[in-house]
This record gives sequence, C-alpha cells and structure tokens, in this order.
Amino acid sequence: MQFTRRMLLIGTDTRFSQLVQTHIHKSFLLTTPAARFEDLANLVRRDTDGVLLFLASEPADVDRIEVAVRELRLQQLPPRLAILSAEHFAASRRLDALAPQLDANFVWPGHLREFNGWIRRAVVPGTPFPDWQTESSVQRIRGRLLPLTPSLAPLAEQLEIAAAHDVTVLIEGETGTGKTHLAKLIHDGSRRAAQRFLAVSCGSLPGSLAAEEFFGRAGGPSEAKLGKFEAAGGGTLMIDEIDALGLDQQANLLRVIESGEFEPVGGHDMRRSEARIIASSNGSLADAVGRGTFRNDLYYRLNVLAFRLPPLRERPNDVSPLVRGMVARYNARFSKRIGGIQNEAMRALELFPWPGNIRQLENVVQQAVLVCTGDELRLQHLPLPPIIHTLRSETATPLPAHGPGPAGSLAHNRETTERAAISRALEKVSFSRTRAAELLGVSRVTLYKKMKKYGLFGKPTGSEAPVFARMGGS
Repeated sequence: MQFTRRMLLIGTDTRFSQLVQTHIHKSFLLTTPAARFEDLANLVRRDTDGVLLFLASEPADVDRIEVAVRELRLQQLPPRLAILSAEHFAASRRLDALAPQLDANFVWPGHLREFNGWIRRAVVPGTPFPDWQTESSVQRIRGRLLPLTPSLAPLAEQLEIAAAHDVTVLIEGETGTGKTHLAKLIHDGSRRAAQRFLAVSCGSLPGSLAAEEFFGRAGGPSEAKLGKFEAAGGGTLMIDEIDALGLDQQANLLRVIESGEFEPVGGHDMRRSEARIIASSNGSLADAVGRGTFRNDLYYRLNVLAFRLPPLRERPNDVSPLVRGMVARYNARFSKRIGGIQNEAMRALELFPWPGNIRQLENVVQQAVLVCTGDELRLQHLPLPPIIHTLRSETATPLPAHGPGPAGSLAHNRETTERAAISRALEKVSFSRTRAAELLGVSRVTLYKKMKKYGLFGKPTGSEAPVFARMGGS
C-alpha cells in the first residue's frame, strides 16, 4: 500500500536522496518526497505524526541535522525522527550525540535489513505532511498560526476570508500581542503575497511628519522622498497605532482610502495608491470615536473586517508553544545546545502575567537562552526573580477585594504578579505613567486601565516585591 507524504527525506545530497527514494519505492511501493532543511517550518504541523528521515553524507549536514532535531524535540512536535548516514560518513560518528533524541539511526547500505524492518513498522496510515507549495491559503494560515498560538484557532477562518478579499482590515490588541504577525499572515495568504508588505508606526511619528511618511515629498533628486503608500506598490500597507494620528492626519488618510489618490507633500500631481490597507490599534477605536479623538467615518471605512487579539495573560495555553518556538530559534541563532525546558521554568513563564505580552516574553526567553550554558533551560536562567520567589515560597501579595478567583488559583496568581509588577514599575520611575508604561512595554492607556483595576492611583507602598529588577519590559 502507498502512503503518500507520510515519510519525507530531508537532505542536501540529491544523488543520495534519489538512491534512497528508488530503494524505498522498489521495496515498499512508497512515495517518499525529498525536502530541504529550510522547508521544515512549512512541513511540520502538530497533527502530522509521520516520519522525517534525515540523510547525512557530508560534514555540512551535521549542523543542519542537529539544529533541526533539537528544534523539533524542543517544540514537542509529533513526527518520528531518524538518520540514515552514508557509509563513508558514518565512520566519523559526529551525529552520535543525537541518539537519545532519535527514533532510529542507520548506516547505508550496511544496515539495509534493519532499515527495511523499521520502515515497515514506522510508516503507518495517518495525516500526511502538507504539500505547502500547493495547499490552500487557509491551510497555509492555519499551519503558521496554530503551532505557536493554538488559542487563536477560532480566528483562522476569518483570516482566510480577510486574505481572500481586498477589503480594509482592523486589528485591535495591546502592544506586543502579535498584530503585525497577524497582518503578515493575511498578506501572505492573499493574491498580493508576491508584492511588498510594509508597516508604518504612527505612534513614533510626530504629527508634522506623518503626511510625508505616508505620501512622500515632491522636489528635486536631493529633496524628493517616496511615501509608504507609493512604496508598497500593489502589496499591503499596515498602519500601526492608527489611533495615535491627529484628526487632520486622519482626514488625509480617509481621503486616500476612499479615492485611492494622494498628493506628495509640496507637490500638485495626483498619484494613485494600489496598496491594500490593514490598520491596527492598541486600544478600542470605537471607544476613541466615543471620546471624539477618532473620526467615525474613518472608523467605519477601516472596520470592514475586524480582529481582536487577546493579551497573552488571557491565552495561557499559548505560552508553552511560544516559549518552545522561541528557544528553538535562539538556540540556532546563538549556537546553543538546549534540548529541553525544566518544568519549573515553564511553570514560572506560564504564571507571569506578561504586561508587555509576546514581545516581552521574547525578550525574557532571549536573555534566558543567552545565559544558559547547559542542555536544559532552567528556572535560574529566567530574569524573573519575583516569579521564582513566588514559586518557592507559595506566597503572594494579596489582591484587592475585586481580584478574580480564590487565593492560590492561577488567575489570582497572575493578577497578583501583574499588580506587583505595575506597582514596582511606578515606584521605580517616581510614579510617572509615561515612563512606567515604557518600562512595562504597554501603552499609557493600557497602564491607566490596569492602575484603575488594581486601585493603584496613589503612591505604592514599599512592601511590593521588585519585579523588573533584571527585566527590560520590551
């Protein structure tokens, strides 16, 4: 029986791959496609438990195989992993250290009988590896969204609709929740995927420069500047923190969205934008309309399809896959050999409320991987001293009466730590909300809401535990 795409060969030696493919087809009538190491990210999903057979025939294969095996095991992905080494290469024994992480290890052709017996047992019916070059846009979106953020599964179908149709999209969510990643998913799943994806952050633009950034500047060779609307061409332009624009800039933006036409600053010739618009906001635009700080006509133009990204503290199931993916990535970048994550360390990361969301989590994981010198990421590597203290002492600062859940519950612990983090940040910067928001990696609006929630409109007491002693809340 033929189980198409239940087994993939991963290697760089085309001749060796063809030799193994021919043998497997003659012996078992199995089709075994060959793939490159760089294709693995698109091929391995959490529902695919087939076989990945790494082919080793030259020294350059060692590093690639080591990185791939460690990444797959770190992320606890389901495929079976095996290595088939060419006989002339096997004598070097350079891959022996990977043996504990493998399902099988063979030499070609010396272990041919054992290899054949293993294939009979290992290649069984089930979910095939995807053919990412021919799969649909919704399959590509799901494949990139769900491995690291399983809680966002309900968004997948709506994202596919957004990708399939040229309409404006609005994405709302706190700083660092992954709005740019979501916008890129929509772009990559659309017919514009081959064109440019550009992002412009309105929060970092002074009002006087916003028009020039969007529409460019007319003038001679030394003065002319290309604006983002023109530079994006037929691709996608993401307008981040759109709620930071003043009402005048909002009016200019509305004009372009409605007509597709704009004039460069200092010029009189009308130009046309072909870019697709995705806007994002750190807060609710509907609330901004109610306060009179955002135009309702622009809001209606943007709000054709809308997505709300929950903060990371509301998505505890995403922390573990996100952490595993980040550790795998930084493992490769910093040439580390981390093969696992201590349970206590993962629990600490899951308990922390992450006021800076995914961006802050990534900052912490990067620091932890850098200081880790062994093969396991452990609690002492995390720059989160208050969490470590909480785990070891099983005590926490009491929440106000309106705090959620009974004492000791996961929700109570998260909000306890979040309140302590905000209190300490405010104390550290002499109660400046602007500087505290920067330290925590959140917007001033988000900080204001949390201060109100926890009753922190007053000078914090000196009893709060220092939370950001070693962390930059990015």
